[in-house]
Amino acid sequence: MSRTAGRAGEPLREDRSRETTAAGLSWGEFARARKPFVERWPTVFRLRLVRDHHQIARELVPGARSVLDVGATERLHEAGVRKAWPGVDYRSFDVDRTHPHDYHDFADVDRQFDLLTLLEVLEHVPPSIAVDIVRQCFQLTRPGGHLLVSVPNVYRPGVQQEWTHIAQFPYMDLAGLLAWAGFEVVDGARVYYASPRGWLLHAKLFAPLHRFLSVDFAHSIVMLCRRPG
Repeated sequence: MSRTAGRAGEPLREDRSRETTAAGLSWGEFARARKPFVERWPTVFRLRLVRDHHQIARELVPGARSVLDVGATERLHEAGVRKAWPGVDYRSFDVDRTHPHDYHDFADVDRQFDLLTLLEVLEHVPPSIAVDIVRQCFQLTRPGGHLLVSVPNVYRPGVQQEWTHIAQFPYMDLAGLLAWAGFEVVDGARVYYASPRGWLLHAKLFAPLHRFLSVDFAHSIVMLCRRPG
């Protein structure tokens, strides 16, 4: 860490201008990227509530013709993607070769897509790897195309108890990372996939209590962002 000279008679001061976060990003750059979202959504409850991960993309990207599902595991989301965008060219990506996928390495993907989905993936890798994944997704999103990302909602008690969860993503940090990578954040939401009874109890009846206690019930945070161009 370098030192800068103070005024006459003052000791040298540490130059912390290039200090980085655990993810390897400049803290100053990341804080500037995150700031608009702290102001846009002062609390997690300012994010609207939706019933599934794809809802905001179905609403705002109705014409997607090609989708790359990053971290597809057993291609869990394929049916939902095909239902949302009939006739879509769906491709799956996962580094795990246990299941058949179209791609197992970012270097093998030789095209760009209208929409990439990155659902419940980033929390399973160290922060520096999460940054690299978002960068790779930016390169594979066509100019004017979109990326849909979701992570567990850390404002829901117990959500990080799964032992494979490594990184935590408060909603403003997720939005800040996407903006830092070059995306425009279009919309964000809280995902609550529950029975009609659960929806009635928590989304309607108990919602004021949740806000008062600052304890959320939604399972995930989802962000839709756009690559400029």
